Amino acid sequence: MKSIDYDKLHAAFKPSGYVSKDANTIGNILIYDLCIQPGSNLARFLEVKTCFDNHMAMRVWVQKRLDVNIGYVVDDMCQQLQGELYELLSQPGYAY
Repeated sequence: MKSIDYDKLHAAFKPSGYVSKDANTIGNILIYDLCIQPGSNLARFLEVKTCFDNHMAMRVWVQKRLDVNIGYVVDDMCQQLQGELYELLSQPGYAY
């Protein structure tokens, strides 16, 4: 009997907007810590699909970063992504 590695299969064919447990956790921490309000303008800023509301856009953005950083530690990754967000906010031409 052949066994299926569902985690591997799911990772290969993630639907648009899929977020892992870690991405959801980190996204929720960032949403809380940065007081991200409900709405729909954050997706364009984070360069994710504009169909996502602010909270889901944050989670998708986090997932994209996690996909690139294999072997991450959740706490370290949370701090790194918070720093990336602050850098994005400090770019010339962005008014908050």
